[in-house]
Amino acid sequence: MPCPSGESADEIPADQPSAPAAQRHPHDRDAEPPDSEPPVAGPCAPERSGSEPAASECRARATDEAAPGDTRRRARELTEAATALLGTSPAAAERMLLQALNCGTGVLSGEQLARLCSLVVTAVAGQPGREHDLAVAAAAAAESWTGISAADAAHHTLLAARVHYRNGHHRRAAALFAEALGCDALPYPPEEVAVLYEQLGRCLGQCHRHRAAARAYAAGAAAVAGRPQWDELHGDLIEAATRSRRSARNPAAMVRAYLSARRTR
Repeated sequence: MPCPSGESADEIPADQPSAPAAQRHPHDRDAEPPDSEPPVAGPCAPERSGSEPAASECRARATDEAAPGDTRRRARELTEAATALLGTSPAAAERMLLQALNCGTGVLSGEQLARLCSLVVTAVAGQPGREHDLAVAAAAAAESWTGISAADAAHHTLLAARVHYRNGHHRRAAALFAEALGCDALPYPPEEVAVLYEQLGRCLGQCHRHRAAARAYAAGAAAVAGRPQWDELHGDLIEAATRSRRSARNPAAMVRAYLSARRTR
């Protein structure tokens, strides 16, 4: 997935196909040392009255109320372990990433949390039969990138749109395609943008919005116009736009043609 330009290194590793992983340096790690023995002064000191808490009780309280640095470190450790498992055990990686999100909320930056959401998408995508969950995870990741990186938000919105498109949820897919394709920073080459517009056109056609479908096909054709290697795709999109305009002018004829095609199958 795309990564916002000018990105600096941070504590959460990136796993985004279209951007280099963020570089991590030793000085990026928290300066706070791991938990050590409890202090001997204060209410946990050996000399105490009968009403003072025992040292074990003090340790339990300290554990329950982890410092932000400890929580941040825990989120980083979970993320690193999950990233190592993405290719072999995506379900286990997903569980770790969700734990990292849970303990990182409130202590990690918005961009770090967005990266975690993107990694969750990668983990869910590696598990067959999780199409619905993939769409949900992609939508959540898109929301997490909003205001941080328009390209990343659009990328995840389009991923959710494609999942809905494959599952025949044309109305929902059309709304998501239209939302993301309006982004000026789409992180795709022209031919892929053209295919996305083609999928939008098909969704709109299924919703009987033929004029809008024609505009989508025409936009896709424009994306690859003047590129000889994509002449066939350009021609297909021009032809699809023409059919959609014809359907918009004569919907009754389109219905008759559709019913006739069904009878001959």
